[in-house]
Amino acid sequence: MKNSILIGFMLLSFSVFGQVTVSGNISSENGEPILGANILEKGTLNGAVSDFDGNYTITVNENATLVFSYIGYVTQEVVVNGSSKIDITLLASNQQLDEVVVIGYGTVEKDKISSSISTVEGAELAKIVASNPAEALQGRAAGVQVLSSGGNPGASPQILIRGITTNNNSQPLIVIDGVLLPNGTSLNFLNPMDIENFQILKDASASAIYGSRASNGVVLITTKRGKEGKTTIDVDLSYGVQQLEKIEMAGADEYIQVMNLRRTNDGNQPLFDPLDFTADTDWWDETIENYAPIANANVRASGGSENIKYAGSVSFFDQQSNYTKGWYQKITGRFNVDFKISDKVSLKQDLSPRIERFENTPGSLFSILRIDPLTDVYLPQNEREGRNQFSIFAPSNNNVPNPVGGIARLFNETTFFGFFSNTQLDFKITPQLTFSSQIGLNITNDRTDIFRPQYFTTPNQQREINDIFRRSRQSLDYVLNNTLNYRNTFHEKHYVNLLVGVLYDSQNFNYVQAFRDGVPSNDNPDLRYLDAAVGDNIQVAGNEAEDNIFSGIFRAIYSYDNKYFLTSTVRVDQSSRFPEDNRTGIFPSTSFAWDIDSEDFFNSSLISNLRLKVGVGQVGNQNINRNGQFFSVGSGNYVFDGTRVVTNFLSQFGNPRLKWETVKDTNIGLEAAIFDNALTFSVEYYNKTSEDLLFNVELPNYTGIPGLVAQNVGSFESKGIDFQLGYNKQVGDFSIGLNLNLSTNESKAKDLAVGNEQLFGQKREDLGNRFIKITEEGGRVGLFYGFKTDGIFQSQTELNSHTSDDGTIIQPNAQVGDLRYEDLNGDGVINDDDLQTIGDPFADFYGGLTANFQYKNIDLSMQWYGTYGNDVFNYPSTFLYSGIQNVNVARGAVNTVWSPDNTGASFPRLTELDPNGNYLRPSDLFIEDASYLRLRNIQLGYNFKINGFQRCRLYISGQNLLTFTNYSGFDPEVAANSGNIINDFGVDYARNPVAKTYLLGLNLSL
Repeated sequence: MKNSILIGFMLLSFSVFGQVTVSGNISSENGEPILGANILEKGTLNGAVSDFDGNYTITVNENATLVFSYIGYVTQEVVVNGSSKIDITLLASNQQLDEVVVIGYGTVEKDKISSSISTVEGAELAKIVASNPAEALQGRAAGVQVLSSGGNPGASPQILIRGITTNNNSQPLIVIDGVLLPNGTSLNFLNPMDIENFQILKDASASAIYGSRASNGVVLITTKRGKEGKTTIDVDLSYGVQQLEKIEMAGADEYIQVMNLRRTNDGNQPLFDPLDFTADTDWWDETIENYAPIANANVRASGGSENIKYAGSVSFFDQQSNYTKGWYQKITGRFNVDFKISDKVSLKQDLSPRIERFENTPGSLFSILRIDPLTDVYLPQNEREGRNQFSIFAPSNNNVPNPVGGIARLFNETTFFGFFSNTQLDFKITPQLTFSSQIGLNITNDRTDIFRPQYFTTPNQQREINDIFRRSRQSLDYVLNNTLNYRNTFHEKHYVNLLVGVLYDSQNFNYVQAFRDGVPSNDNPDLRYLDAAVGDNIQVAGNEAEDNIFSGIFRAIYSYDNKYFLTSTVRVDQSSRFPEDNRTGIFPSTSFAWDIDSEDFFNSSLISNLRLKVGVGQVGNQNINRNGQFFSVGSGNYVFDGTRVVTNFLSQFGNPRLKWETVKDTNIGLEAAIFDNALTFSVEYYNKTSEDLLFNVELPNYTGIPGLVAQNVGSFESKGIDFQLGYNKQVGDFSIGLNLNLSTNESKAKDLAVGNEQLFGQKREDLGNRFIKITEEGGRVGLFYGFKTDGIFQSQTELNSHTSDDGTIIQPNAQVGDLRYEDLNGDGVINDDDLQTIGDPFADFYGGLTANFQYKNIDLSMQWYGTYGNDVFNYPSTFLYSGIQNVNVARGAVNTVWSPDNTGASFPRLTELDPNGNYLRPSDLFIEDASYLRLRNIQLGYNFKINGFQRCRLYISGQNLLTFTNYSGFDPEVAANSGNIINDFGVDYARNPVAKTYLLGLNLSL
């Protein structure tokens, strides 16, 4: 027993005396202390982090090796050898040539890349608090547009990469940690704090490895993983409020004045007597809250040893709308573990559950703008007798639905559950050859419940029987990837990286929905279920679908002497969306880069990096109705001679010859760095041309073929220039980082289907049943279509002189103060033959500026975004200055429209009959320049010390605080409300605008 105690004491003594406490300072090559550098005892979990002054202390074995690392600096290893003080100077790795970048189905050193890839770091994304991390991408990468979907909580923006080459959905492929997500997937489920970076594959030489789904570009998302070292815990908290700028509408006095002028200008009696009305309702104040809260909380833990690394995070996000209804909430988790099973075998496992819930935000702005101010919100108390709570709202004088009542009757909620799993096994067959097998799984389930109560306001605004609706959707998507990767360097100059793989991607979707009326109670939410309803109107629907792609890939990366770089890929896809004979698509690409600065003849002390790159390739598109290849039979019910007859008919004409839509891409670029990499520059020219365009074509009536038929016809072209300029410099305690990017794009329809040389969109019955969007063969896509105006008639003389060649007055119904229309074909008549393009919703150029400044413990960042040369069809202006159908007008409309005392006005006179059709035709009166510059985000932070914490930072932030524009509408950032960017982009229908957001946040590290 005594011997055992003695042995234990000796072992403890050896252990104690074999350790040493090491301290020191970590600084940059400029002598500045580095906060947050990692110090790790190699091969253990024992670690430390440097403080604000760069100082550290760690107790290690006396013969240990210390590893010093920090982002953006070269990692160093130092043997302790009994030393108690070790000071380290970390060297900046400005060029990041050894940085490993994620590309399709693998990684590669950054200097080996010869194609067009943009990187956005997760630290930049986390500066914007939003439900969707894609919002933070706006303005951060050249050639990438993020199109806002408005200010509703949980709204998902659209990403557009280098223009439009298809008539179908133009959204890029999203890949997260190697797992392909279904088309149109929203990034709401992602927590920005979990994102390591975005890699955006912009040209075909980069994206062709994804073949059939890469025609609109690819966004690769890499999430954060655990790192070797002791456990660190990061806590990020923010809380703020969202504010909408009030839209000022006419009050009762001005409204009555405008309505009466409309009639008296036409020679009729006034409509209203001011003495008959006492109400002066401000509908904005009745429906919109001044401030709506937004909150975000995230906790993340990570660490590990050489054999096991782990990371886990949980986040909560809550965003309320500025209406009394409407909100979005989500709880997300992400957990990953990296196992080093042996020297040859490693395993990665990611798990990511999430729950999202949202209540639909009212789309009431349209009614708020149009309802008259003479209407009270509620009926008088004596008129409410016998009415339920949804019927007590006063009907308007102009038949516009009461927005307060509409919001009260809105019951629309969705609950979403998702689970993401990614398992990857890597086996090093030899040091150069690795086999990887990956199984990715994405499961989603959402349920939407809608209750519509019974109510009565007027005979035209009522629901006689309440009803209930429920829809349940499930999806199961999975990928199976098996690849072999060989890397080696021969004779110190020949680098080879070969990849070959077999892939399988399956997407499975099903839904069921049901509707029934006759819920027993309007008021009791416990009875809002299908089983409780007793009505006779029952509707049930459901379906399922499956899409599969089987693929083979090959990629070869070669470099010689780190001067010349060549990458070639080919992918072969077989898709179930096409007939068996046409299922196979082959998508090759190649790119070449030349580091000119590495040549012996190049000798410049000014230029530290100069690279030329060229890439060509093909990618595919299968985005068309999965049933396009099939013939479908429909049924109908008819009454014949008093008897119900069920008929069957050909409802869809299938096309058994459908094949891939293919996009051919060329990219030429030049990159440079000067002043010791302080100033970086890149410029790229691209040209993308799609062939065998997938179109749903309406055939001539004489063919007898019903509906639309899927065909391969036509060609689109998208070309432009991407420019990027960066400046990074540190002088003493002050550091500055600037990044400017500008892009141009022109998307054209080179060829369209025979008989469909013009594609129309956005048909408006209130504008003469005319389309307001057009795409013509040979022209730019999605242009505005209407009549051109030539000012306002200022006198009878001008009216009389507006004649055709034979002296016929062209606009016989016009009066002084009306619009003068351009007679395009010169036939002396203004009709649909005079319709022409009147505007372009796509910008001449767009771009962003990111600025980061730091002085000691204070940091400031700003992010700007803007567009120039884009037009918007301002639909609200069709009534805001006309009062058509007696709707309300904008405040000050009386002084905005033409009158004998205001002859310089842009809008024509007030008129009720409008015989000239000033507001009954689409025209350039409603087209406005919507160029703008917006301060997307500004953040001021202060780093301070608290004992026990590695890092403490407090910040204040503002989003969308400043917008410089001449656009008279509510928000110049008008995107598409659906996936069809060509038809919808740039038409302002008074959606809920983007709010200003004020935030206070705290970052802590333990």
